[in-house]
Amino acid sequence: MKMGKVKKMGKVMKMGKVKGAQWFAVAAAGLAAHAAVAQSPGRSTQLEEVVVTAQKREESLQDTPISLAAFSGDQLEQFGIVNLGDITARTPNVDITPFPNSRSSLVIFMRGVGNNDSQTTQDPAVGVYFDGVYVGRSIGLTKDVADLERVEVLRGPQGTLYGRNTTGGAINMIGAKPAGEFALKQVLSTGNRGYRKALIQLDTPTYNNISAKVSYTESDKSHWVDNVNSNNDFVEEDRKAGRFVLRWDISETFSADYAYDLSEIVGPQPYYQVLRINEDRVVTPQYLANAIASGVSQDTITNLQNDLVVGTLFTPQFRERASESRLGQGAWDVPVEDSVTDVSGHSLTLTWDLPIGTLKSISAYRELSEDVIMDYGAGVEWFDVMVNIEQDQLSQELQLVGDIGDSFNYVSGLYYFKEHGFEREVDTVAGAVAENREISSTNEAWAVYGQLTWNPEFLRALSLTLGARYTEDDRCAKKFSINFTNSPNNTQDACDDWSNFTPSLTAAYDINDNISTYAKVVTGYKSGGFNVRSTEAGFQPAFDEEEMISYELGIKSTLMENRLRLNAAVFRSEYSDMQIQQILDNTAVFLTDVFNAGKAEIEGFEVDLTAVVSEGLTLTLGYGYTNADFVEVIDNNPNSATFQQDISADYIMPYAPQNTYNVVLEYQFADFGIGVLRGTLDYNWRDERFGTASNDDIEGFFLDDYGLLGARLSWSEIDLAGTTMTLAAWGKNLANEEYIVHSISQAYFHSGYFGELASYGLDLTIEF
Repeated sequence: MKMGKVKKMGKVMKMGKVKGAQWFAVAAAGLAAHAAVAQSPGRSTQLEEVVVTAQKREESLQDTPISLAAFSGDQLEQFGIVNLGDITARTPNVDITPFPNSRSSLVIFMRGVGNNDSQTTQDPAVGVYFDGVYVGRSIGLTKDVADLERVEVLRGPQGTLYGRNTTGGAINMIGAKPAGEFALKQVLSTGNRGYRKALIQLDTPTYNNISAKVSYTESDKSHWVDNVNSNNDFVEEDRKAGRFVLRWDISETFSADYAYDLSEIVGPQPYYQVLRINEDRVVTPQYLANAIASGVSQDTITNLQNDLVVGTLFTPQFRERASESRLGQGAWDVPVEDSVTDVSGHSLTLTWDLPIGTLKSISAYRELSEDVIMDYGAGVEWFDVMVNIEQDQLSQELQLVGDIGDSFNYVSGLYYFKEHGFEREVDTVAGAVAENREISSTNEAWAVYGQLTWNPEFLRALSLTLGARYTEDDRCAKKFSINFTNSPNNTQDACDDWSNFTPSLTAAYDINDNISTYAKVVTGYKSGGFNVRSTEAGFQPAFDEEEMISYELGIKSTLMENRLRLNAAVFRSEYSDMQIQQILDNTAVFLTDVFNAGKAEIEGFEVDLTAVVSEGLTLTLGYGYTNADFVEVIDNNPNSATFQQDISADYIMPYAPQNTYNVVLEYQFADFGIGVLRGTLDYNWRDERFGTASNDDIEGFFLDDYGLLGARLSWSEIDLAGTTMTLAAWGKNLANEEYIVHSISQAYFHSGYFGELASYGLDLTIEF
């Protein structure tokens, strides 16, 4: 069985490499054929500068020694990016997938580093920031953001400036600021499957040095899987999101920015259909009789008897529903009810321009609530989950950013974070309650950090940056549970603390005005915690922090008279004390214990290219390669024959596709007197990957490779007597690719849910 899996993986990965090489060949041929053409009005033949704040100060993308992808507000609109999950299609070596029982939560991996669980007592490995505020939980990350100025994706550990839980990288979402003058924007959208969306943005004039911006959006979308038992169909949803921003320029050197955002997502979860039967678990009476006659152990006989009972009662029902193609209808054995996610947050940023630099205070409070109902049985009374999660967080950060003479610049800061969490989960298997637990938790962290860059006078082309951060974490959790063995009610209290020092060193050198290189050694760590999905014995002691050290070489270049931007980075990362989930009781695969049992090595590179191929035609191409392998995993199961031995050969790094790439062609047509006509064609690809590191039936977590094709045609800047109008037609997954978003092994069968089929629509935008 494993031999077959390896052969299949090798074949698919090889195909992915060939397709990636073909795209690069096309891109190279296009660049080779480049010829200068006389410029028409409004059609630029040069690339615009991209300004980012990845290092807490405004600087050019080309001057930032980070493997960084940035998207402006116009690009987000042109690419149809409406929430964070859409970023994965535009960013190589980044894998973002909805969490299995909550499509509002995201599983985010960068360069093979992430966390494929969602708990209030276990932290992610990729930090997400909204207007400089760390978002502690992944729940609600698929929310629509009403008004974004820019999104920045920082690949690789960011432990110095961004702190804990950024071993994979960080994502900055920067909201749009008030423009200070009256402006009104209205967007109306419609599409197939009942898609409708309305967005309104209002900028106010400045009055007494105060200006404001209000954004609000509502959308609803119908299903692509019918529920045959009622009118509440799978994946239909209603969304609301709003944002209010107030800016007060108190003086020439002091300003205050307040922001409030809210989001609501309502609708049923996806339909997990039976993909195939796990024939290895199908036990017949004759097979059981033969096993008993052969003299196997009593434990083996008991397991086979259980498999026989399940196989007799449920396998025929699973088999008649099984399909490895996307189904258009299905049912749950429980009522298909809405899941509801609510997220909101406040932030206040005070900025002082002082003689020694710019002092910034960022104060924030965020909260979320989610109720989820999920049925994994595809209409068979098998495995149902009901979850309620609530969380709130308070954070405070002080930053001082400035220069010392002409040779030094610095970033320094103090950081504080505190959160409270509550979870309740009830798991039902074959109609009986298998797990019923409640968890309350607190998490408190503080940090001090600094980064100093030296540009020596005798060699201005060289810069050396030294950074360091010290962090302390305290976490407490209380778990009340009745587990599947019907043991007595059990309440456990536990507290633990961790501290970590994360230094970094970067050397950058400008070869000339257009080409720069950098080399860096950076570190990061992910906080320890408690596993709420553990066995009773596995809840405590806590698992400790995991650490990473990464070595990176990069180049950033702007060539061909500013018509070609080519950035690339090659990296090697070493993972230690990895938090590995292990199943200690195979009769309850939904219970996992976490141990610091792993080490891994990750190597790879990414290339980001943007080129004006000819007047009006721009090519954007990104390619990422990741080779991620476990080098040590210690078996902590005392009932295993390999107890305390290295079992890394049985482990696969999850959500680490070897090849990912995206290609975007954008063409602006020649001026024809009325507005601007622009077309965009995009394609993105990712290799096969697995949704878990190890399982007795890891094939059940396999996600095949796929590529998605999209397009957009917009007619913008249409002047209607002072009012500007834009019309746009768009399509996603135009080839109607059947691809699985998530799959899971449920012992006796494999199930999964598919991504959205082809969608298309129209946008009308009016601006005053």
